Amino acid sequence: MRKALFLPLFLASLAFAPGAMAAGAAGMLATGPVGMSAVSYGEPVLTAVSVPFADSSTTFRPDASTAELLAEAKGATIIYVSGRTSTLRPSAADEALALRRALSARQYLIARGVSPLKIMVNFASASDFVADNSTPEGRYQNQRVDIEVVYVPTY
Repeated sequence: MRKALFLPLFLASLAFAPGAMAAGAAGMLATGPVGMSAVSYGEPVLTAVSVPFADSSTTFRPDASTAELLAEAKGATIIYVSGRTSTLRPSAADEALALRRALSARQYLIARGVSPLKIMVNFASASDFVADNSTPEGRYQNQRVDIEVVYVPTY
């Protein structure tokens, strides 16, 4: 019985849909949804920081200037957190380490009031080096979490 009633209603809605869709689309582009004023968005602003980790560590410890930048992350539109390792060949253990580093940074942000819905987590082992991996200093810089904080201003 429901199918028999549904089909005529569906067909009737198709007869009215083209005009309604055209008017609705034009209204959305010009002023936003009916009854709402349009919102203008500015160019996205990106703040990027890297926090290095000691060998095999997953404890997120940003320096003072990085912590100050991250304190403002509550107002961000979206935040990308990427964990990294300094190994030359990917392995399951290194991928787990990179993930734990990224999750440690995520937890740090959440504890400071950032909505977990704004945080995207990614990880990679044995890739994306920023320094010479053959030196201890370079490996320290490669064992890191990169955080990109994106703000989209509204007017």
